[in-house]
Amino acid sequence: MKRTLKLTAAALGAALLVPILATTAQADASDCEESTFCFFYNSNEQGSHTALRVRDVPDLAGYTFASPGNGQGQHLKNNAASAVSNVCMTVTVFYNSNYGGPRDAFNYRNSGNLVNTYNENASVIFAKDC
Repeated sequence: MKRTLKLTAAALGAALLVPILATTAQADASDCEESTFCFFYNSNEQGSHTALRVRDVPDLAGYTFASPGNGQGQHLKNNAASAVSNVCMTVTVFYNSNYGGPRDAFNYRNSGNLVNTYNENASVIFAKDC
């Protein structure tokens, strides 16, 4: 027995629809203002970011990614993949809260992916270099 599939015009139109993905504005390294240290949700300074002013933070649990882009609204702690330093000092990101464990350091005007603290970042300290 042979079955025949009949499609109405509406069903055929629905079957042929191609989803269109909405694009959202993505943050990038140029969005990190002077005198701030920015964490980015994605690698290569992409996705949502949040900026910290010169202030040591022993536990990043209270911070979220604030700008538009992937990760907006997510907790900063243990979710950052890259960073930009626009502060005239060395900024060190630590794996553990209270400045412990493996770390990544960024000098003035440095940016890049977190290596030792990729998605495992819990605290940050600003050293008075400049």
